[in-house]
Amino acid sequence: MSSHLVIGLGGTGGKVIRSFRKLVFQQFHEREPKALNIQYLYVDSSSEMMAHDDPNWKILGKNLQLDKHRQLLIKGGADLSAHLENLSNYPGIQAWIGDKSQWKDILNSIVGEILGGQKRRLGRFLFACKVKEFRDRVQALVRDLQNASGNNAVTFHICCGLAGGTGSGSIVDAVCQIREMYPNDKIILYTLLPDSHPKPNWDTGNYHANGYAALLELNALSIGAWQPHDVTGNKSRLQLKDPFNGCYLFFNKNENDVAVDVERDVPDIVADFLFQKLVVMRELRWESLARMENAENGDGTPECTLTGSPERSKRFLAFGLKRLAYPETEIREFLTYHFAKQAGLQMLFNNWTDGIGFHDEPKPYPFAMEVRKKEVRERWAISDEHLTLSRGILIEEVNTKTWQPFAMEWQNFIVNSKLLLKDSVTADRWVAELQSRCQDRFERGFRQHGVHKFFEIKTATHADHAREIRRRIESELFEEWRNGTRSLYDIKRLLEALLQSLDEYLRDCAEKVVFHQTTSEAIQTQRINPNRREESKVGVFSAMLGKREQLFEAQSLALQDYYFHLTCMEGWQFAQTLLPVIVRDITAFANEVDQTLSSLVEINKLFQKGIDERCQNTDKNDFRRPLVYFYHPDIVRSFSQRLVKDKSMQANQAMAARDALINQLGENANFSQLNARILKQQWMDSIESVCEQSVENAHNTVITVEKDLPRQLNVSIIEKLAKEFSGNEEGLTRFVHDLANYAGNYLTFNPLEVNKKGPGIAESPTKLSVFAVIRPQTRDWGSFATQLDGILKGSRNIQPEILQSETRNSEITFINITNLFPLRYVQHLVFLKERYDLRLKQTSNPGRLRLELHCEGDGNQHPPLYTASEEDNRRESLPYLLIARAVGAIQLVTSPSTGKSELNLLSKDSDGFDNDPILLGATLPESVDKLNIKNSSLIKSEVQRILQQNYQHVDKQKELVAQILVLVEGIKADECQGDINAPLYKRFNEAGKLAVKIIRGDA
Repeated sequence: MSSHLVIGLGGTGGKVIRSFRKLVFQQFHEREPKALNIQYLYVDSSSEMMAHDDPNWKILGKNLQLDKHRQLLIKGGADLSAHLENLSNYPGIQAWIGDKSQWKDILNSIVGEILGGQKRRLGRFLFACKVKEFRDRVQALVRDLQNASGNNAVTFHICCGLAGGTGSGSIVDAVCQIREMYPNDKIILYTLLPDSHPKPNWDTGNYHANGYAALLELNALSIGAWQPHDVTGNKSRLQLKDPFNGCYLFFNKNENDVAVDVERDVPDIVADFLFQKLVVMRELRWESLARMENAENGDGTPECTLTGSPERSKRFLAFGLKRLAYPETEIREFLTYHFAKQAGLQMLFNNWTDGIGFHDEPKPYPFAMEVRKKEVRERWAISDEHLTLSRGILIEEVNTKTWQPFAMEWQNFIVNSKLLLKDSVTADRWVAELQSRCQDRFERGFRQHGVHKFFEIKTATHADHAREIRRRIESELFEEWRNGTRSLYDIKRLLEALLQSLDEYLRDCAEKVVFHQTTSEAIQTQRINPNRREESKVGVFSAMLGKREQLFEAQSLALQDYYFHLTCMEGWQFAQTLLPVIVRDITAFANEVDQTLSSLVEINKLFQKGIDERCQNTDKNDFRRPLVYFYHPDIVRSFSQRLVKDKSMQANQAMAARDALINQLGENANFSQLNARILKQQWMDSIESVCEQSVENAHNTVITVEKDLPRQLNVSIIEKLAKEFSGNEEGLTRFVHDLANYAGNYLTFNPLEVNKKGPGIAESPTKLSVFAVIRPQTRDWGSFATQLDGILKGSRNIQPEILQSETRNSEITFINITNLFPLRYVQHLVFLKERYDLRLKQTSNPGRLRLELHCEGDGNQHPPLYTASEEDNRRESLPYLLIARAVGAIQLVTSPSTGKSELNLLSKDSDGFDNDPILLGATLPESVDKLNIKNSSLIKSEVQRILQQNYQHVDKQKELVAQILVLVEGIKADECQGDINAPLYKRFNEAGKLAVKIIRGDA
């Protein structure tokens, strides 16, 4: 099993990893497939893309975000200033950091969190501060890969953009540190060139110049002309052989002039290319790919100077990718979002309409009548008896055996008291004793406290009573929502009706208090008092006739009614204070329902957005797009409607989605827990995940039962092509050829540079390309596959390699790879160099700008990316020409045959023997015009040899400088008649100044 570590540097690298992980998940339906041995490390100076709940890392309810040990945040803050103040303590930084005063300006100009900020050396600074953590993370991930595979070999894939500060600034050190740790493993780079027209606010100044500076450094690194300082401080400079095997360059426009979006499309394209290489190719073994990435398919040695020094690496590559696909993933997502929306509509409205599905509006229902039903009020403990505590609300009240409703309470008390009194006192005391017992019961004995004291105590438990009432209502309604009988809108409207009814109850409380008070007073005056007066008049004879017995019974009924109404009066006074607390709790519950409802409304809008973005009518013959879909969207939409209109299917899948959501809450689930514990994104994730499986089951069920319905999932692209082009070989040929022609590299080449010949340019073939086609293996369509292969082989001027995949059934992939070219071949390099030069010209502080752009030095130490033009060669050679004349390496020699005097270059070989003289011109200006790359190189070499041997002492240098001045003054006097503004003099004057720097070792 091959092992791969994908490293993303900066935002571009992170987006590539994110897109790649989504492709892997779509293929395997697992976050970390065991079939692959791939690890990831995302390094950035911004935490923007590192949040665990970042929705951009999710696909159909699955979170593919990297865990913390595979993220490395490199931001500095105040510790960067601390490093600068104590550089001697940080040898890995001290050697290359540059002018401290410039750095203070850089750090002071940054507000808030320190990022790369399109300052490449700042990006390097941030990386250097975290280099130990970087090495530790890489080593830990490599160990995981090695343990899983049983093989020590690992391929490193490093992805970044070159326009910013973080990725572009850390790419060199990331490569060097990995190469230093793993000298024999393969390292491949994937680098995005800055686009010509960046989006608003993307270019803060160095955008394009950074790209050119980074390419200068990568080229110098590749050929060994630059050994960067070791940012760990353990070594001085890192002497590395082949720091990277190959570097892919890509751009947001391909060879066919097709532009793609840098932020959205480019990461997907690069991730797709990685996916083909790391996942698809593992079963195919495309050997040409490995040879090209290691420059083994031709002469991979750099272009050199005339003296043989490496100057321009050819370890750069370009790729092109085109996929013809039956959009299995998009169709699956389209159907899933339809199911998810239906589940959401069921939960929101539960309003099924035949021929449509679940409708997006509530059903009419008389909720005002429902909340006033006696059985409903009884269940919810908001009946008159519950509100007045005639019956208990709390569990302990309900379970208290001595509690009875008020009427029964006083009835039983009166009956028992009558029996007791008849057995214990004489008849003439019955009425008085009964009155006394009732009053004592009312004041002290009722429910152990007396009526007034009882309600006084219970008033302190209003919150408990209200909470229990809410619990009963919420439990019932939530369960009804859980089992699908009520919708959220039903519950919302029911609670609105309930609150309205509770307001009515509250307004009625005062009337009921008055009613029971006036009734009790009437009983007192009209029944109890008359009975007492009449009882006092009963004589012996009347008593014998049963008068006392009659009055005792009448007074018993009167007292029963009297104390009942007094108790009810107190009860309604209690209800009058309890109801506002109940209203408050029910209002809070209604708010929770509103929050749930609002969340689901927003989620359903996102589901609709997911539907709208998929399976739209597109031209399947638009070959400009990286991914060309081959299918009929209208058929998919029709199939989707067939599933949506199936009532049983939608009810079942909605219930499954709802259960998956609620099951996350555990016991005692309710709307409050739902809102508190499950974020909106979790809602989406849960519903999408369940609906995806429901779609699979529904699809398979329907196509099994209804044979005429076309399959929409698990479809072969070969089958689709065969059916589309049956009997139309000409149409198939035209279609395939057009498609293959658009599979161009995401990099354009400059024909002037590609075709250039001359000194320093190798004759061996460069810019070599291979073309591969990956198609599904097929058994059912064998003859058509043979026909297709024949057409594919004739589709390009490069004979394609046709590879057959057993796993990628729904697509055909065209891959073009070009390698073995120097950077000067890249057309976009012209633009980047122009912007680089312009940026340096426009600044008032070129030293500060070069410090920002380059990781070390000022960039002049690196070999040029272009071969020198004749004019560039003359300009760069003139200082050496002056020195050569001053030291006698160029002498005026008279030809014996012609008698003419001309300047000759006299040089020696490495053993000290004279070389053949090289004829220049009669004068220095004439000699300059005759300089070519070959004799310029010889002049430079001879001057460097002489300066090294004879002019190290400062006094000798002063003498030589004086001679240079004499030569320049001679040009002014002899050639320019003393005119200091003459172009020729200015040219020699500038060359003289540079010659002095060369002599002194300053240039």
